[in-house]
Amino acid sequence: MDHYSDKYNGSFFGQSRLLLGLVMFVMFSLGLGIRLYDLTDEPLDFHPTRQLRSAIMARGMYYYLSPSAPEWERQRAIEQLAGESLIEPPIFESVVALTYRLIGSDAVWVARLYASLFWIIGGVALFFLASAMTSPDGGVLATAYYLFVPFGVIASRSFQPDPLMVMFILLALWAFYRWYRQQSWKSAILAGVLAGIALFVKAVALFPVLFALAAFILVARGLRKAIRDPQIWVIALLAALPVLAYHIYGVYVLGSLESQFAGRFFPEMWRDLGFYLRWEDWVTGLVGYGAIMAAVLGVFLFPTPPLRAFGIGLWVGYWVYGMTFAYHITTHSYYHLPLIPIIAITLAPLGAVLFRPLTLLKPVLLTRVFVSGVLLFAILIQVWNVRVDLAEDNFRDEPAYWRQIGEVLGRDASVIALTQDYGNRLAYYGWITPKVWLPLGHLNYRKLQGKPPLEVQQWFAEKTGNKDFFLVTMLDQLDRQPELKDLLYDNYAVFSEGDGYIIFDLRQLK
Repeated sequence: MDHYSDKYNGSFFGQSRLLLGLVMFVMFSLGLGIRLYDLTDEPLDFHPTRQLRSAIMARGMYYYLSPSAPEWERQRAIEQLAGESLIEPPIFESVVALTYRLIGSDAVWVARLYASLFWIIGGVALFFLASAMTSPDGGVLATAYYLFVPFGVIASRSFQPDPLMVMFILLALWAFYRWYRQQSWKSAILAGVLAGIALFVKAVALFPVLFALAAFILVARGLRKAIRDPQIWVIALLAALPVLAYHIYGVYVLGSLESQFAGRFFPEMWRDLGFYLRWEDWVTGLVGYGAIMAAVLGVFLFPTPPLRAFGIGLWVGYWVYGMTFAYHITTHSYYHLPLIPIIAITLAPLGAVLFRPLTLLKPVLLTRVFVSGVLLFAILIQVWNVRVDLAEDNFRDEPAYWRQIGEVLGRDASVIALTQDYGNRLAYYGWITPKVWLPLGHLNYRKLQGKPPLEVQQWFAEKTGNKDFFLVTMLDQLDRQPELKDLLYDNYAVFSEGDGYIIFDLRQLK
């Protein structure tokens, strides 16, 4: 990656490469360390439905590659893998499954290790990008925010494609800016390949990448010159081909990807003021109101018009992204993960401006020690607060709990369940794949999709046909669906009841 230019040697941290190196080493060490805290706890601390989906897929791949595994476990794991719908290419899951194969165990904490490393690598790309666009001071501030905003720490440990996507977004943006400065075919190909991988990992990477790059090119080159530049066409082609090929394959060959586009786009929500208020409340709680305001101000402190256009493009891309996925942007916190690098990048010029006057203070050594100490103290406070949150959540008893339920049901039982994470906990830990009875929140989602209300008795008859048991582990949800509750208690005997669960026997009426 590019070293910062000599013109940045007047920056506070840039005046001493030793100081800059020490600060960045400490930041990245703390950033990785806090993410690896409580490494072996179960992946239930952040959007467990999504994490367990990836865990189920990785385990299925691992068992597929392990013919010596117990036959029924192997068959069940492969069946569960086949039952997961196609959304994004299972890149992360495949890497984890191959690692399972190498270590001889499906230790799911491996995914947390990989996700944390992905985020750290993205931070390295961010530092070089922000430093090149502003100064090393801007790079330090951008990286500090990116590594230690609490939401980012928790989310970047999760077993889902998003940490990998963010890493490739940052690598692609860094490579693009490097191409702009070098104008070589080698750097153009690198930028296109990295952008293509980012979009291939998760297609929503399109929004920050497309809008930022398009705005930058149009201001830096103008439309006419941009259209005539073959390197720009190569970058665009390399970026678009992988994701286009995947979606054509998923929609027209497999036929399973088309269903994923349904229930994603709700333009009617744009007319609802409550949507914007929920979005604002949600996002400020995740990334910080002050950070958003400072980052928006930072856009206008970029030193050149193309860079200001780049910053504006990032924010416009996030806005279009949120409008496109209006429902998910207000219900799924991980949809805001791309906002963290956007804020970090646009904080960089503010960092360059704020730290520059410190270069005039004397004595130089004392000033450097004091400022670096203040920065480290602020980081340590964030690290400690996150550590406390992680320590409070302990999910180590979950596997045994769900295994017990699985044993009560029997591994060959046919089950319908009103249960956590759309049945994924029971599937992953209990080795039983249930038919899912929808919780109330999903019933409201059906209404938003324009689907007719469910007629409970008819739906119950359809869903429970040929089922042995109805498992309920979300007892509060059962209370909130009184018609279902009456159906179960009035017509079926309780097969088993324990801590937090009830099993109704559907094999015969009372």
